[in-house]
Amino acid sequence: MYTGKEKLVLMCVAPRKDVAKIKMIARKTDPKSFIIITNSREVVGYGFKKI
Repeated sequence: MYTGKEKLVLMCVAPRKDVAKIKMIARKTDPKSFIIITNSREVVGYGFKKI
């Protein structure tokens, strides 16, 4: 539910093989956290395809 309060948000791009590890880390770090998993068609920027 939207509260209007500021929250820290972490957004990351990772290969499919790392999803289970990311879920485990999120659960240990914050049991109330949630994860949105979606496919990406393209990722550009530092460490990826040049802009």
